[in-house]
Amino acid sequence: MAGRFTAAPVLALTAWSLLGCYTYVPVAGRGVPVTGDGRVTLTDAGTAALAGQLGANVREIDGIILRATADSVVMTVAQTTTTSRERFTSTGVTVAIARPLVQDISARTFSRKRSLTFGAAVVAILSVAFGAVTAASASGAGDGPGSIQP
Repeated sequence: MAGRFTAAPVLALTAWSLLGCYTYVPVAGRGVPVTGDGRVTLTDAGTAALAGQLGANVREIDGIILRATADSVVMTVAQTTTTSRERFTSTGVTVAIARPLVQDISARTFSRKRSLTFGAAVVAILSVAFGAVTAASASGAGDGPGSIQP
């Protein structure tokens, strides 16, 4: 019976860990067209200029970069981060940001190192938990001397 209770969390954690970890890599000066999942960091002037559209003190915008030209960046907003590191989920509003208001643009990329580290940690934790459950069920399952009979 104990195997049934531990199998579901183990499978859920394993599936979750296989999704992988991501990191944001700056793309300035690399000559790479910027589209897809990304993050735009605003200047102080950008934070002030977009306060009406995105909210007060927004410093970073995560979402899908639709177009990035020399004049502007157009993106669908998924999440914003304020200057005090508070995160807010967005309804998917599309914003056009003038380039002088953009401090940095980063592309969201798969991080093999973070994913492998996270996967190894999950496996180690699950191994310790499984060992503890196995040891606990093995020590309490006997009818030997000292066991209580109803």
